[in-house]
Amino acid sequence: MSSAPEHILNSVASITEQRQLQSLATCLIETIEQTLGVKQVAVINVGDLPHFPKFLTSTDFVLALDNPPPCVQRCIDTGKNAICEQDERCKVALPVKMNDAVVKVLLVYDLDLNNANLMMLQAFARIYENFARVVLDSQTDGLTGLLNRKAYDARLFHLFSHIRTETRRAPYFWMLTFDIDFFKKINDTLGHLYGDEVLLRISRAMNDCFSDDDALFRFGGDEFVVLLDNKSQHEVECICRKLMADVGKVHHEKTGPVTLSIGITSLTLEDNPMSVMMKADKALYFAKDNGRNRWAFYHDLFHHGDLLPTQIDDDIELF
Repeated sequence: MSSAPEHILNSVASITEQRQLQSLATCLIETIEQTLGVKQVAVINVGDLPHFPKFLTSTDFVLALDNPPPCVQRCIDTGKNAICEQDERCKVALPVKMNDAVVKVLLVYDLDLNNANLMMLQAFARIYENFARVVLDSQTDGLTGLLNRKAYDARLFHLFSHIRTETRRAPYFWMLTFDIDFFKKINDTLGHLYGDEVLLRISRAMNDCFSDDDALFRFGGDEFVVLLDNKSQHEVECICRKLMADVGKVHHEKTGPVTLSIGITSLTLEDNPMSVMMKADKALYFAKDNGRNRWAFYHDLFHHGDLLPTQIDDDIELF
């Protein structure tokens, strides 16, 4: 364990260098391990903080979320630090809050309970809490609360890294891109305030239809993107059907019900961030050019001969 001022300052600097929520939590765990000499640390997602793993832990720490230590629930309920002795082991839970709500719990096992260590742990938790707000604000769309284009780039890179280590053969990773049919007409007819309300209603429908493991983005205007994991094509179709039904409930007598056109593609080892977006866009424009208010899968269109290979940089064919 090291608690020299220089080491502590370097640890704080390492935390504030991070630009992604997941790497920020990982850095916090490593900092606590090194500074306080503990080996089991976890950051547990308990609130509605979007698109963060259920928990992150130390390398050799196996955490059973179905039976967490009592101090975790006490921390969530009270919004305060909680300590418990269980199985002759000391466990400390500290809240991480946003907008006065507990969104994460920092859980540390086997901490030497003295005032200096508790103060240090609280300080690290507050630094993490404050900087997580900064990171989240930089990656979140101001109107809808969905993730933005900056967050998309990092998430897609992470997803492709995961795909390259994935053993499943079927296409379980997907990209959906969609926009609102005749959105300009909605804005021109009813005004931008109503247009913003439509965007908000769609973002709420997205949060209702997609799971916590899916990443939801607004690129700007009426353009949305979703990255899905662990879904079959049938499940993706069911989600699209529910999303379009929910969005269709947004209705105005002058413009009618709101509808979407959706383009979908699977993510494969042969893809890259550019190719997968181009495939999803081609499927989207096929849907728009063929009646709107529908979805289309790129690979189905390609195999049926409805789409030709896309040329990239004059010499690379996209299949």
